[in-house]
Amino acid sequence: MFWRSLCITTTLILTGCLHDPNTSPLLTSRSSVRPIVSVNPIITSAEHHISWDVSSELTHIIRDRLAAHNLLYVLAEEEVALMAHKALSRHDPFGADVSWLNKYYPQNEFVVFLDLFEHEETPLSTAEKSPVELLMGVRVHVFDLRGAEPKIVLQEVVEQSHHIPFQFTRSGEECVAWGDELFSISPLGLAHEKLCQEIASRVEDYILLHCVVAG
Repeated sequence: MFWRSLCITTTLILTGCLHDPNTSPLLTSRSSVRPIVSVNPIITSAEHHISWDVSSELTHIIRDRLAAHNLLYVLAEEEVALMAHKALSRHDPFGADVSWLNKYYPQNEFVVFLDLFEHEETPLSTAEKSPVELLMGVRVHVFDLRGAEPKIVLQEVVEQSHHIPFQFTRSGEECVAWGDELFSISPLGLAHEKLCQEIASRVEDYILLHCVVAG
C-alpha cells in the first residue's frame, strides 16, 4: 500500500492533475497537485432501521479516510452540502442524464455520489436471540468534470456482510449508537468502518489512476 501510494503521488507530481493556482480560489490554500473532489452526502434508499443519521455517519467516515491520505483535496462538508442540496433536489446522480453536473459543481474536478441501497440484519437461526448477518450495499459513482462533458470513471457496487452477535443488534441490550464512545469498537461500528474503508480506497485509487492516465 505504501509503495502504491508513493508511486501514484510521484506520477501525479510529474504528469497528472497540475493546475495554475491563479485559475480558481479553491486552489489558493492547497497543494496544486491534488485533484479537487466533492464527496456528496450518502443517499439512503435502504430501510435501515437505524435511530441516528446513518448518512452523516458514513459520509463522515469516508471523507475522513480520503482526507487522511492527503492525496485528494476534499472540499469542505458544508460547501458540498450546499451544492448537493441544489443539485439533488432536481436531478438523479444515478440516472442516464448527467449533463447537469458541471453546472452544479463548478470548479470541481471529480464528484462522488453514494447510495446505501441495503442495510439489513438477517437472523442466522430461528432462535429468539439469534445473531444476525448484517448485509450492506452501496452504489458508487465517480465523475470526472474536467472536460466539457462529465465522464464517469467509477461505477460499481460495494457489498459486504458482517456477523453481529444478538446483543449488539438493533434489538439487543448492548446496541450503541454513533456518537457513543464505545460505538467505534462495537460490531456495528467496526462493520461500518470496514465498509467505508473499502469505498474510500476504491474512490481514491480510481481518481488518482484516472488523473494520471488522462493528465
